[in-house]
Amino acid sequence: MTTFTDFIDGLIDEGEILAKKELKQLVSDAKKDQSDFVRLQAENLERWTVMLAEGDLTSKGYKKLVQKMEVLTQLEVIKLKISAKASAQRLAAGIQTLVIDSLFALI
Repeated sequence: MTTFTDFIDGLIDEGEILAKKELKQLVSDAKKDQSDFVRLQAENLERWTVMLAEGDLTSKGYKKLVQKMEVLTQLEVIKLKISAKASAQRLAAGIQTLVIDSLFALI
């Protein structure tokens, strides 16, 4: 398992707030996407999560980075062609639902 997966699995989620499997799948799928932008954002999210897990990034710093990523992803969705737009929208929705709304509550 990777540090990213281990960290996500290790979070105490008493209220079942975080859909851990969905978050891991979101990042995995995005890393294989045809869009360079989507792949880069998935790699960033994974890298930042590993940095958080290893103590190289604070929770506050992590939250700021992810919130900026979410804004950039929304802007990218606006300018993408139709074919790439769906995957960027899935990433943006996943960041909002799985990371900002759920993961942030746990870290």
